[in-house]
Amino acid sequence: MRNFFSPCHHWLAAALVVGGLLGAVGEGSVNGEELRTVSAIRALPVEQLQQKISVRLDGVVTFFDEGLFSHFIQDDTAGIYLKFPVGVTLPLLSPGQAVEVTGTVNPGEYAPVVAVEQVQVTGAKPLPAAQPVTYEQLASGVEDSQFVEIGGVVRAIRKSDVPEFFEIEIATGGGRLLIFSKNLPVSRPDDLLDSTVRVRGVCSTKFNHQRQLFAIRLMVPRPEDLKLEIPAAQNPFAVPVRPVGSLLQFTPQENFSHRVKVSGRVTYFVPGSTLYLQDEERGVQVHTKSREPLAVGDEAEVLGFVSQGDYTPMLQDAVYRQTGAGTPLTPVRVTTDGALTGNFDCKLIQISARVIDRTRHGDEQFLLLQDGNAIFQAGLKMEKTESAADSFDRVANGSLVSLTGVCRIEPGEWNPGNDWRAKSFTVLLRSLADVVVVASPPWWTLQKVLWIAGALAFVTFAAFGWVAVLRRRVAVRTRELEAEIQQRQRAERRREIEQERARVAHDLHDDLGARLTEVNMLATLVKSPTTSAGEKDRYLDDLSETARLMVTSLDEIVWAVNPRNDTIASLASYFGAYAQRLLDLASISCGLDIAEDLPERPLDPKFRQEIFFAFKEALNNVVRHARATRVWLRISVREEKLLVEVADDGHGMEAATHDAGNDGLANMSERLQAIGGECEITSDVQQGTTVKFRAPLPQPIL
Repeated sequence: MRNFFSPCHHWLAAALVVGGLLGAVGEGSVNGEELRTVSAIRALPVEQLQQKISVRLDGVVTFFDEGLFSHFIQDDTAGIYLKFPVGVTLPLLSPGQAVEVTGTVNPGEYAPVVAVEQVQVTGAKPLPAAQPVTYEQLASGVEDSQFVEIGGVVRAIRKSDVPEFFEIEIATGGGRLLIFSKNLPVSRPDDLLDSTVRVRGVCSTKFNHQRQLFAIRLMVPRPEDLKLEIPAAQNPFAVPVRPVGSLLQFTPQENFSHRVKVSGRVTYFVPGSTLYLQDEERGVQVHTKSREPLAVGDEAEVLGFVSQGDYTPMLQDAVYRQTGAGTPLTPVRVTTDGALTGNFDCKLIQISARVIDRTRHGDEQFLLLQDGNAIFQAGLKMEKTESAADSFDRVANGSLVSLTGVCRIEPGEWNPGNDWRAKSFTVLLRSLADVVVVASPPWWTLQKVLWIAGALAFVTFAAFGWVAVLRRRVAVRTRELEAEIQQRQRAERRREIEQERARVAHDLHDDLGARLTEVNMLATLVKSPTTSAGEKDRYLDDLSETARLMVTSLDEIVWAVNPRNDTIASLASYFGAYAQRLLDLASISCGLDIAEDLPERPLDPKFRQEIFFAFKEALNNVVRHARATRVWLRISVREEKLLVEVADDGHGMEAATHDAGNDGLANMSERLQAIGGECEITSDVQQGTTVKFRAPLPQPIL
């Protein structure tokens, strides 16, 4: 907390106003001029972007939709995002409107933006030519807010959370891109799947709180900006069936950018998530969002986009249809070494091993198994309707089990030699029926059981006996300590109350009692018939002044006693207010320098009263003897000590004066000594007098 000299308020305020005007001239401009192009804004370093430089841009709206939090314009140099104040009703802007935007630059949360102050529509204007880009350029973030063009194959389409928009995923170059568009170039959304499209839109970035890019989107402003280049087949399932084993094999005459069709029998199925299909030779993992029912053993055809898996290819964004009902496939019997060769990845296998442990994670439960030196796990995804009884609890550790499920390998480091083996593998179970207990774990012998039971019983009884003895001892000692503590607390509390009552009575008697006697005497003199009119007026003035001093003394005593003032901050605030009030009456300027980092420490009433009376004596000496024009009050805490300093610019104290007024000085020293502190006085005829109080802060009560 800082305050300045009271008589200086007017010239200080004037100086602040002049300084603010001078600062305003430098703020909001670059070389004294507004920024007029987006490229100039994007070229500024972050330090200058934080200076709220004024801008005035003439551009065209490229995309504007509050539901998607997207407000973009572009001038002849580049595009930029418009940030509107919170709570302000946004203007109804649409792509193709020419606008004049005024505001200030802002670093934004990722790239520079314009903090809008005013937007004015000036007419219509064609959208800028879309800049052809690659996925790598978009992923770098340099095209943020720019109107760009890119092509790709549609992998998925769905309705957005913003109702009037579609979300379209396309595969292009090195990755996948999300497109937002209100209009489609086809009558049915599903007809767009597997089509080759060309998209023009504004690049919108998604970023984290560390200003790092993690996703990109394209916002399509007009229907003509989503163009169908190569439509998908009218009957996508009419394409030829490919063997699962041929996926991603070397075929120089074709690529796998479009969907392929495979067929086989279902070996594993989680609706809306994962499907495993197996033909005569190989198996494949299929990612799908479809939920049409399928049963293990059904014959099905799958259309999907080929993608690299951990070891064998997979199909993504797939759709399927059932072509027939069938019986489940017969699993291939394998050993752990055979599974680690990778030849059975994604295929239905049967394997035997011994159970090491059981665990559960979320809605999946797992068995940890061992066969020889190989350790692997088997997992089963539980349905929401299944209870705890439908679990692996029936399979005891040490049991020998036979498992049936889909094999998934974890390749680890790969090498082309025939002796290569995978790091590990997992068996995906379809139901509890896929786990068959072949042999239960061996039981311990009766002799071992009896020995262990006897040892456990002895240890248990001994432990219980010792715990009971200790508990009784602790209970007795606890009651004794509680009684002693309560007795000491009551005695200490009584002593503190008696001391506080005696101190308050002493203060009331010494201060208010003397003044009440003076009031009584003055009242008697006023009533006396022998007192002249002039003397009565003087006695009434004295009576008024004495009453005022009594009110002030009573306020000081109440302040010292009130527990709400038991903080260093409250003491500093009261000292400052008291000093300003007293010195203003004496026409002396008062400057306050109170530290802002005062600790939240409680102060007992005695501490506050003693240091306040010493402080009051120091101020009275200034008013009565110093002939000062300015006084500085400084309050801080250093090294667990409260420091109070009163410095004036008066004529100081000479040796004779010092001796003459030593009663007040002695009182200040005695009060500081009563609370373990010290009083230091330095005086100079030329520079005035400085009184410093140092008092150790009371230790907090634990």
